[in-house]
Amino acid sequence: MTMQPEQFKNDPLAKIFAFMSKKYVGVASKKLSKLDLKRYYYALLIIEDEQPEITQQMLAEMMKIDKVSVFRMVDYFCKNDILERKVNIEDRRSQYLYLTAKGRKITPQIRKVYKEVNAIAFEGISKSDREIFFEVLAKIHANLDAEPNMEVKVDLKELGAAKPRKILLT
Repeated sequence: MTMQPEQFKNDPLAKIFAFMSKKYVGVASKKLSKLDLKRYYYALLIIEDEQPEITQQMLAEMMKIDKVSVFRMVDYFCKNDILERKVNIEDRRSQYLYLTAKGRKITPQIRKVYKEVNAIAFEGISKSDREIFFEVLAKIHANLDAEPNMEVKVDLKELGAAKPRKILLT
């Protein structure tokens, strides 16, 4: 289904961004389905980019998701031999996250797919229009960032449930 600009004009930006995110993630997930993973692809790129010292707490903050969801995500990766946890010797409550050889092998594939999906998303859009798009996004972000707000963290367990979905505000 192709969306027309007039369909968006009266919608809250949250609805538009959610719709576009769902489409984007759906295309990326289909392309990544050959990997031995079902979800959380982007988290692996964050972990790789933040090596050598990213903790579960840092990952939760960067992804704006709750600690329990990050714990489950990291468990999933560890069980699939993609990540390993190592205790921080300076703070034994904290654990560093490291990609395994298998994890290091799949992150280039994930990056490649995201690059492909970006190319698909921008197909038929000129370079100057893309630049304007990113400038407008930056302005929207700055405008919203200037307003008083509450930090929103998403509870992934709730989002995956069959019950009504909720977003936890913390």
